[in-house]
Amino acid sequence: MEKAVKNREILYGIRDRLFAGQISYDQAKKEAAPIIAEINKKAVELGEKYGMKPQLVSFHSIMR
Repeated sequence: MEKAVKNREILYGIRDRLFAGQISYDQAKKEAAPIIAEINKKAVELGEKYGMKPQLVSFHSIMR
């Protein structure tokens, strides 16, 4: 659970810098890619465990 909170803080920091104009959209996407991949990997694992379709996240949905 602590890892999820840390990932969320990092993603919100990227989002804040993007909206403030400190980094470009492409740079924000590159910085967020490893974290999003980790979140999606965990979603697939949980989906397989419980026999459900995983709910994957995208860069666009996180930056809203």
